[in-house]
Amino acid sequence: MSVRIGSRVASVLARSVRSASANKASSFIQKNLVAVAASRSLIPVTAKSDAAPSFSTFASQQCFFSSTQNTATEANGNSDEATTAKDGTPEETKSVDDLLAQIQKLEENAAATTKQNEQLTDALKRSLAEMENLRVRTTREVENAKKFALQNFVKALFDVSDNLERAAGVVPKDAVADDSTADAAKLRKMLKGLHEGVLATETIMMSVLKKQGVVRFDPTGEAFDPNFHNALFDMPDPTKENGTIAIVTKKGYTLNERVVRPAEVGVVRNS
Repeated sequence: MSVRIGSRVASVLARSVRSASANKASSFIQKNLVAVAASRSLIPVTAKSDAAPSFSTFASQQCFFSSTQNTATEANGNSDEATTAKDGTPEETKSVDDLLAQIQKLEENAAATTKQNEQLTDALKRSLAEMENLRVRTTREVENAKKFALQNFVKALFDVSDNLERAAGVVPKDAVADDSTADAAKLRKMLKGLHEGVLATETIMMSVLKKQGVVRFDPTGEAFDPNFHNALFDMPDPTKENGTIAIVTKKGYTLNERVVRPAEVGVVRNS
């Protein structure tokens, strides 16, 4: 009878251990060791404490501990197997799903990166094309600027040419011929018209030059300045101080306040 009771307790304990989760198997076994110890009281012993245990008692104990050891071993073996997640899905299956999700995410990122790369490449090609067009257009504009930079200046000189032509037309060819019989009054009148035409032409000429930033200067009576004057000769003049410009043979010109032609002068030098 005691053997049966011991075997039943061992079976109940084994089923309990099998039903426990793998993570709590060890603690569950430890907690039930007390129940194992208490179950020994179900095994009868002889009245004399120093008497040797009977064969049935020894067999019952051996069967009980053997069943308990097998149950613990089975529980430990099951704990080493694939465990399950909280939602009941095996971790192996869950890991595969995670890998598939990661692969899908990487593929989506790769597709987005490829699309972005295509957009950037297209933008780069457009920028390069615009820069090439700008380079060609700038080169053409520079060439046109070099060719037609003097266009406005040339147009302004047309008036000068027209006035010179009119001044020359004041004097007829027969009046200046060697066998001309024109009287002095007529020649004086033609000469006066020519002189007026030349002065008008000069005025127009200086106006055209001034519009382009060219200014003519006459340094007569000023102190000699090598930055603006070119001394050709020295001359005595008691009425003026040394270093004063007495005569100007050629007037000077400046372009936007820069000397483009210094005035050619004679400087006073008294001994």
